[in-house]
Amino acid sequence: MKVRLLIVQLESVAEDIDKNIQKAESLLNSCNYKSPDIIILPELWTTGWDCESFDKAAEELCSSKTYKFLQKVAVQYNSNVIGGSAILKKTGEKNRNTCIILNRKGCIIGIYDKYHLFSHRGQSEGTYLEEGNTALLVNTDVGKIGISICYDIRFPELFRLYAFNNADLIVNMAAWPKAFTEEYTTLSRARAIENQVYFACACLTGKINESFNFSGNSAVYDYKGRTIASLKEEETVLETEIDISEMKLYREQMPILKDTKEKYQILEL
Repeated sequence: MKVRLLIVQLESVAEDIDKNIQKAESLLNSCNYKSPDIIILPELWTTGWDCESFDKAAEELCSSKTYKFLQKVAVQYNSNVIGGSAILKKTGEKNRNTCIILNRKGCIIGIYDKYHLFSHRGQSEGTYLEEGNTALLVNTDVGKIGISICYDIRFPELFRLYAFNNADLIVNMAAWPKAFTEEYTTLSRARAIENQVYFACACLTGKINESFNFSGNSAVYDYKGRTIASLKEEETVLETEIDISEMKLYREQMPILKDTKEKYQILEL
């Protein structure tokens, strides 16, 4: 079964949801695919990734401009939508970095809160946000999709869990620093290879301020880690196709997941 993907790569305008929605809408309108199977957007594409502005950027789900736009996109393009992420308010808790997943009718079929919050050189996402507490595998009409956001990619245990639960595609939405671009592409290919799964990356590009640039380099990798399609740093939409049946045949021929032990033991000398 062949599945058509669209990945939106854009430069987010800080704290301007309306402007970023206009950008995403314009990019989608320029696509050749008018009825893709899956549309994927980057992490925090409506506001940019800036911890100190998270409270100001937070939205209520039911009244969220981001959510309403994603509904519109799902129906207009007759597509499942992996909506990147937005800062959503949680009653009685800290806000969360949240991905909304919708089916072709615009109905929510899953909500994923970023499992691992980024911490590096004093930048602590966890100071401002609450982490999620569960992985998410969503069932769509084109297969099972495992969801992850940015920093999650450094934790292979999460992706192994998706593999053992028969994920057909794993998505990582990111606002990845340009300085670490090579790490992002290497980790993405590794997650694809070790789990024998298609892996799609949707990343912000450009900069949010004078000191922080994003990598771009959105891409789709196959179950052998080969690049199917990729971008550099331009604002555009990646359009490509994956073949789920081809991947399943490869898993039968190379049964790495079946050969994995249920439990590993270590002898320390």
